[in-house]
Amino acid sequence: MIFVTGDCHMEYQKFNMANFPEQKNLTREDYMIICGDFGLWDDSKEQRYWLDWLSNKSFTLLFVDGNHENFHLLNSYEITKWHGGKIHRIRENLIHLMRGQVYEIDQKNRNKKAL
Repeated sequence: MIFVTGDCHMEYQKFNMANFPEQKNLTREDYMIICGDFGLWDDSKEQRYWLDWLSNKSFTLLFVDGNHENFHLLNSYEITKWHGGKIHRIRENLIHLMRGQVYEIDQKNRNKKAL
């Protein structure tokens, strides 16, 4: 299953069980896509706490960068391939989808024409 949401700006509480109860039955093969402004700001204790908290979620969280990211920090992560495109893997299930890439997610990609 694929879920999509907008800007987080480091307000990750939207992914707690009360706000997102659907996650109860999700696995790492289910995806939440954040369309910009995930909120990767720094390497502070608070930021590490929230990244670790998100890494304990049962689903995979994908995000596209927005104008509210620390690009120096974001680009310090190793570039790897995932589902057909380049990524920065922040945690096992926390992935930055890099600009200009095409990904196949849940057997779909933007290049396939709708029937």
